[in-house]
Amino acid sequence: MSDSTVVLFILAGIAWIWWNGRGVAEHANRVADQYCQSMGVSFLNDTVSWRKTRLKRGASGSMQLERTYFFEFASDMQQRYRGEIVMLGNRVKSIQLEPHRYH
Repeated sequence: MSDSTVVLFILAGIAWIWWNGRGVAEHANRVADQYCQSMGVSFLNDTVSWRKTRLKRGASGSMQLERTYFFEFASDMQQRYRGEIVMLGNRVKSIQLEPHRYH
């Protein structure tokens, strides 16, 4: 296998990870927005931000990427709070909101 073929495979792998990560982030964004609505708080900035990525075993035992995102929300529109959503593969593993005041 030539050096250019190896480089091409590496670049293709990086492109796939980036493309797949964008799809997961968009899904996490929709889920965080829906979760905030269900909890009666406002999802701020309409976006989640990447925090970390690591390899974890899924329910089937296979290795998957676990991506953690954070987002901001407000309950009284005076103070911002943080939330966190953890995605394992393309599925929501957990979602949490910081303790906050109810309006």
